[in-house]
Amino acid sequence: MNRLVELGQLVDWYGAFLTQRQRSLVRQYAFEDCSLGEIAEREGISRQAVRDAITTAEAELRGMEQKLGLIEKNERSRAILSELMATPLDEHQRELAEKLLELSSGEEDT
Repeated sequence: MNRLVELGQLVDWYGAFLTQRQRSLVRQYAFEDCSLGEIAEREGISRQAVRDAITTAEAELRGMEQKLGLIEKNERSRAILSELMATPLDEHQRELAEKLLELSSGEEDT
């Protein structure tokens, strides 16, 4: 998986645990595809400070995933649900499986 895509996924799952500053810098880098220099200019800090903050935040996010494994568990659950959906199911079972699949993708209706 592309490093930036992976970083974006980590931010989606664990970003709330970063400081607001870390989250802002990582989001600019991962989601807005800004270079370190562009972020530094926007934020009025050095390129090295941006790099250090992103590196630290990424290490924290990877540490959380290593300890909690929520992304990995979600991916395994989605694979199992996709496999289940490929088997013959009655209407109620299919509805339940679809709801679980929606929940695991974050697309559930509220």
